[in-house]
Amino acid sequence: MTKGFYPRLAASNCVKNGRFYFPYLLTVLFTAAAFYINVALANAPNLPDKARYSYLSGYMAFGSIVMGLFIIIFLVYTNSFLMKRRSRELGLYNVLGMGKRNIGVVLSFETLYTFIGGVGGGILAGLLLQKLFTMLAEKLMRTGTVYHFYVSLRGMGVTALFFALVLLVTLLINLRRVHLQKPVELLRGAGVGEREPKTRGLIAVLGVLCLGTGYYLAVSIKDSLSALSMYFVAVILVIIGTYCLFSAVSIAVLKALRKNKKFYYKTGNFIGVSGMLHRMNRNAVGLGNICILCTMVMVMISGTFSLYMGTEDALNTRYPAQINATVRFDANKTFDRQRAEEKIVSAAGRQGLGVTRSLSYGCKQLYMDYADGVYTDGAYDSARHIVIFLTAADYEKLSGEKTELKPGQVLIAGRKTADRELDFVFRQAESGEEKSLRFQVVQGDEDFFLGEYSVYAADTVYAVLPDVQTQNEIASLVGWGGYSSSLIEWNCLLDTDGTEEEQMEAARKLSDGDCAGLVNDEALNWEWFAVESRAQNEIDFYSTNGGFFFLGIFLGGIFIMAMVLIMYYRQISEGYEDRARFEIMRQVGLPKREIRRSINMQVLIVFFAPLAVAGVHVAFDFNLMRQLLTLFGMFNWRLTACCTAAVFAVFALLYAAVYALTARTYYNIVSEKNEA
Repeated sequence: MTKGFYPRLAASNCVKNGRFYFPYLLTVLFTAAAFYINVALANAPNLPDKARYSYLSGYMAFGSIVMGLFIIIFLVYTNSFLMKRRSRELGLYNVLGMGKRNIGVVLSFETLYTFIGGVGGGILAGLLLQKLFTMLAEKLMRTGTVYHFYVSLRGMGVTALFFALVLLVTLLINLRRVHLQKPVELLRGAGVGEREPKTRGLIAVLGVLCLGTGYYLAVSIKDSLSALSMYFVAVILVIIGTYCLFSAVSIAVLKALRKNKKFYYKTGNFIGVSGMLHRMNRNAVGLGNICILCTMVMVMISGTFSLYMGTEDALNTRYPAQINATVRFDANKTFDRQRAEEKIVSAAGRQGLGVTRSLSYGCKQLYMDYADGVYTDGAYDSARHIVIFLTAADYEKLSGEKTELKPGQVLIAGRKTADRELDFVFRQAESGEEKSLRFQVVQGDEDFFLGEYSVYAADTVYAVLPDVQTQNEIASLVGWGGYSSSLIEWNCLLDTDGTEEEQMEAARKLSDGDCAGLVNDEALNWEWFAVESRAQNEIDFYSTNGGFFFLGIFLGGIFIMAMVLIMYYRQISEGYEDRARFEIMRQVGLPKREIRRSINMQVLIVFFAPLAVAGVHVAFDFNLMRQLLTLFGMFNWRLTACCTAAVFAVFALLYAAVYALTARTYYNIVSEKNEA
């Protein structure tokens, strides 16, 4: 063979198979661009050194890991489809005298072209798009930091090495396929017929059980801690159930329809049910993949979108005033709460702020285990309940509800209780000795809520005590128990007439206890003191939530691209299969219009089945997502519902647009003359 024969043949193959090859090449290009941007942002030299909750580099480093795993799976999957469509071509080369080693050389050059065009073009595209995405990150995160454009040599090297390894894996898979298959098998590879699918009752039952269990977990969980621990269990069950649904349950339903003679023996139903029966068998994995990708995209984007849109609500919940001062003092020592509030208000005035509202209250937070009317002091890493002890006077200020409690009574707020009596038990950590207090229960406001303590990932209960003395007694028993200290937390909330800059500056100065007037006062014995401004934390909240939303958009875009490619390849596959069926049905006398209508119905139903199932998945997942968002201070479930509905509507329109575009390829293939 002449010099340069293999490179020219490989290039010719890429052009001739452009309908299959160019979408694959574009996929490599776009994923390489996205991967480069991820790595570049994860290692940006001018990121802020410190953020309260996270770094942009941390988000993007995590995104690089997720994206890398997805790219490996996706490129191997699409490569297998591409090779299946080219089986006849490779088999023909083998029959005409080209050895499998020669075919391997051609495939190697094709992989090299993919690397040069896809990865090289992807890095170039990444360089061009990098600034655009960094500007988007700045806008969403409101960091106030300008990320200047720079060329990440490390990002280029990591991207090139990663994709070289992935493409090498796909090449080895292709070489193994060519080596193991006989020429006749290669010639028949793309056109091997399939038998009628068998009814797999066990898999169908497994699918129903997995979906049912996953859905039950999703809707039955009532607190964020349980949602956090069970989320991935529910997700795995739903994924298993989804694949079983398309590979077994759908076949069982279609066969049941076929047994109904009145329904089945009609022209449209006969062709439609028969066609879909075989389509489900061939495309079960592909349909399952599309469904899972649809669900992932909608859950990811709707969750991060809700979090971002609810940032103001989360801020108002977590920081109910412009300036929030917190003091921790020992219940066994003197602390004049009224005097402390007066001093902090006076100190804020000395900073040039006019205080328009002030409110203070004290509470004792405690992790406890609950069983049969008994709360037991527990370790924070194992107890599943948070009990917040308030005084009746503070509860009245916070809720506006007039409260009169007698000694020995406790008002339970924040949830409905059926207990008539409650015991609070405090156990000595080393000896196991117990001390307890018993109270008669009074039902309070079931909707009572303190946003300052919304960060707790546990069931929160508010226990309102008759007076300060009872609160101090409980705090002292906690300190005796050894699981926690006897410190009580006192909060002072201030609203002022100052600007955000003035509030941040005042909060910074007031964090010094001496400036706040709390030092060298015998009536104020405190252990710890801090002041936060809502304005300062607004920066942190938007940085965190905006970063999540940016990552959701970024990864969601990659998943959508993967979904589009799978749908495109499915349309091509369906087109080549339906072209022969279309011709056969026409020859036996069925009207062309009826045949086309029947095939259109099959394609539409099968094509939109993943979207419909994904919509059901998202609906059942809503409760889990809502519970998880409370960990970030997002309690506005109506806003979450609106964001989820909006994302689904936009995604459905995008899905329909992708169908309309890829359907053109399908109809062009069906309309072509049969191959010889």
